[in-house]
Amino acid sequence: MKPVDADRADDRAESAQRLRSLLATVPTSADAALAELRDAASAAIGGEVAVEVDGVAPQAGSRAVLAGRVAVSWTIECPRASDETRTLIGQACVWATLAMDCQDAVRAAEDAAEETVIVTEVVERLLSVHDVDQLLLSIATRTLGLLDADICGVLLREGDEVAMRSCVGHRVIDTARLRMRRGMGVAGLVFETGRPAKVDRYVEDKTISRDFVGLAEREQTESALAVPLQLPEEFLGVLEVWRRRPSVFTEQDVRRMVTLANFATIALRSARLHDEQVRVNADLEKAHAALKHQVGVLGQTAELQHALLTTVLEGGGLPALARRVATQLGCQVGIYDGAGVALAVHGGAVPGQLPVRAGKGRTMRRTAGLSPAARLQPVYADGDEVGWVCLLPAEDEENSGEEMLDAVVGQVAMACSLSLLRERAASRARHEALSEVLWDLVQGPPEHRTAARARAQQMGVSLGCRMRVVHGHLDNVDELEARHGWETSRADRLRRDVVRALRDREEGPRLALVALRGDLVVAIAEALDSAAAKDLVQRMVDATRGEVSDLRSSWGVSRPHDEVDALPAAFNEAQTALSASHRLGGGNISLYEELGVVRLLLGSGSDPDLQTFVDDVTGPLVAYDRENDGALVRTLRAFFDADCSQRVAAEKLFVHHKTLRYRLERIKQLTGLDLSRHDDRMRADVALRLLQLNNDGI
Repeated sequence: MKPVDADRADDRAESAQRLRSLLATVPTSADAALAELRDAASAAIGGEVAVEVDGVAPQAGSRAVLAGRVAVSWTIECPRASDETRTLIGQACVWATLAMDCQDAVRAAEDAAEETVIVTEVVERLLSVHDVDQLLLSIATRTLGLLDADICGVLLREGDEVAMRSCVGHRVIDTARLRMRRGMGVAGLVFETGRPAKVDRYVEDKTISRDFVGLAEREQTESALAVPLQLPEEFLGVLEVWRRRPSVFTEQDVRRMVTLANFATIALRSARLHDEQVRVNADLEKAHAALKHQVGVLGQTAELQHALLTTVLEGGGLPALARRVATQLGCQVGIYDGAGVALAVHGGAVPGQLPVRAGKGRTMRRTAGLSPAARLQPVYADGDEVGWVCLLPAEDEENSGEEMLDAVVGQVAMACSLSLLRERAASRARHEALSEVLWDLVQGPPEHRTAARARAQQMGVSLGCRMRVVHGHLDNVDELEARHGWETSRADRLRRDVVRALRDREEGPRLALVALRGDLVVAIAEALDSAAAKDLVQRMVDATRGEVSDLRSSWGVSRPHDEVDALPAAFNEAQTALSASHRLGGGNISLYEELGVVRLLLGSGSDPDLQTFVDDVTGPLVAYDRENDGALVRTLRAFFDADCSQRVAAEKLFVHHKTLRYRLERIKQLTGLDLSRHDDRMRADVALRLLQLNNDGI
């Protein structure tokens, strides 16, 4: 029998051999290697051993062998290990460390492969999305899953702020509305530095601002990680995740999120470029369609323009133009004069009257009750606004026809202008001819007056009885021209407008003829008593002021005459009355028969004004006395000799005072003289004295 020590030596030798054999094997796993190491070391030591990993120090009262990441320790009560055993145990620790490192490397490779697969899948999905909003949602969703987070948001730069554009997992609506400036919160810190940032205890962390602590508490946020979305030349925004559970974002998390953010940035840039390309393509398509449409519209407008010009050249008037436009465009047409009265209408929806004075454009459409689709365009002739064109699309083309009406309303107005210019040229020629007729009638020799009367009748102007010549002067045209800085053409237009306003008056008696020379206006009116003549001239004054409010004018009116041959004399009377209007004032209107003695002072020496003055006053009395064996002239003379005393005059005539009163009333009825008025008494006194000088006696 062997001694006990020999048996123990054999066992230790066998255990040592077991350790050597262990070093020659390849463990199936790190856990298996540690278990085999523990068993072999226990056998070699002859007692229980503890195997610690990653450099855990042995406790007091123990011994240990440490090699690499593995340590084998045993208590001092265990049999003492030989140096060889300790060396073998150390080598076995290295062997176990290698097994663990190998396993860690395999796991790291597997994790990297798995991460690569996950990131690749996420990136492929991100790059396949082209809509920016959908891409932002996809970035937030994928990042949330990849980082095992509870909330994820994508904040994009808007000037000096980053604003939340897409958010998932949030509970508070304010999270989806986040806006941060540089340095505010984790995202603001990333915005400021351009580098990733994280916090492990959001509410307690002192490295970030306190701007969003309240929101973090409501969201129950514990930790946060944010990385920039940026290109080398541009900062696009921030990608941020939050966790509600206590946790720490590792460097691997940071690396994963940075990788994802880089691809997300590329995808975002690509989506923006795609959106821009789509928008550019859409704009090009719209531009092409619009250009094609415009070409079609131009073709139609060119065709219409040719048709309108043809109509004008063929002598077609406004009704023909309205009919042509309505037929070719399928719309409704109204053509109006300057007062808004319809000249030509085609279509029942177009009004017969436009309230032009109510305004223009939208105001006029609203006042006239027209549809917003109505197109209104002024018509000009000789620089004057002479009317309006109104176009309305058909009811079934309320939208599609509006653009065409916009394109052609100006052409229609131009065609109307050309047509009106033709008519105005003919009208101007007629008025110029009538003007020559008028001047021949009032200033020409007898043979010219005869020919002028014949021409007037041929042109549809018949001159009747009780004709008055109205003579006017535009007093301050030159002053207005200098004050307002008018061009000569503007002043000439004002003169023409005044004559047109006088000729085209709609109220009161019409003027048979009107003519203009410089600032002088001459007209012939018919069948007017004194009151009607004053009213006519006042209307003429109002008409001139309607053209320019501060225009001043003076007017004189002759007595009524029944013969055309008397028109030169009537013109002289009107000149005398105009001179009186200039010199005496009186409202700038003077009637010749009301001038009294003044007309003797203003009349020319060549006219028979003296005799007509005597005849106007005494003629009816002389005729009455001759036919009735009366004594009205003698009674009037006695009345003046008695200093207008009826009692004294009656005594001189040896008649009763009632007889005298009757005779004076008869005188008033025959002559229109009111002997209670000083002017009438003076006229009568002067006329009686002139009658006495002419030996007509009393």
